Amino acid sequence: MEEQVFGILHGVLEDKRIIAIKNKKKVNFYYMSKGMFKHFMMYFTEGMYVFITVSKNSRYYKGYKVKNIINIEKVLSPNKNNPKIYYDISIIKSGIRRIVNRNKYKLFIDFEMSMPPYTNYQTFTSEIIQVGYVLIDNKGQEILRYSSYIKPKLFPQISLRTIKFLHITQENIDNGIAYFDFYKQLREIEHKYNPMVFVWGKNDQLELNKLNKIHRLKNFTKSMQFVDLLNLHKTYFSLKNDIGLFNAYNLYSNLDLSEQKHDALEDALVTKEIFNYFKDTCNNKAQIEFKKE
Repeated sequence: MEEQVFGILHGVLEDKRIIAIKNKKKVNFYYMSKGMFKHFMMYFTEGMYVFITVSKNSRYYKGYKVKNIINIEKVLSPNKNNPKIYYDISIIKSGIRRIVNRNKYKLFIDFEMSMPPYTNYQTFTSEIIQVGYVLIDNKGQEILRYSSYIKPKLFPQISLRTIKFLHITQENIDNGIAYFDFYKQLREIEHKYNPMVFVWGKNDQLELNKLNKIHRLKNFTKSMQFVDLLNLHKTYFSLKNDIGLFNAYNLYSNLDLSEQKHDALEDALVTKEIFNYFKDTCNNKAQIEFKKE
């Protein structure tokens, strides 16, 4: 059970990650996680107004009766009729809603990477060996779908670990396309459609940057609008930890896709479905609750 609390910040016990809030001449104590405290510590000065969501049940922590802080909704400094807002999750959510509602083409893309061998892996460098993407227009209609293996340059022979994890063969890789061919595809999509590029986590963009450097190609990702859908979820739902792609899908759809195939196109399509669910949630057309640990 949760409840809303607001009041004047009366004090901060930094070593215990406890803040004291004064409301109606009564001071209560609230405990927050290490990550949350680190993120908001800069705002915690006496006299600030704090709006938070906390657990209803109290507990004793290091000699203090506290309630756990679940979310921090707003932090502001009073200034008569013109308060200075330092943090407001409603404003942040409004910004996220504008992002997902943008009237643009959208490219949902995913990669599978090569993995190091079980031994002698010190000099190994991962490379993109499979790509899957789906492109939709500004009305949500699919106009492109693509999947292919990509030949690695540094380590053409993939490891046994990669074969077992991705359930592929060396022949699959040998019959794949050169990275430069995929590079040209993305540049053509960029020039023709200028899409927002949705990924789940930051790793896909980092791997693209690395491959462009390995192949001595211009790093086009700086000119494309990459959107980390995982990070949008963490911000919108105030999540402390990352959530897996398929775990997120399971929560939205109530379907169990735990038997992940580690296929790039399948992951790209799941990313698109999660985007649609998330967009509905941001626009108050659906509700979803992510467990905060």
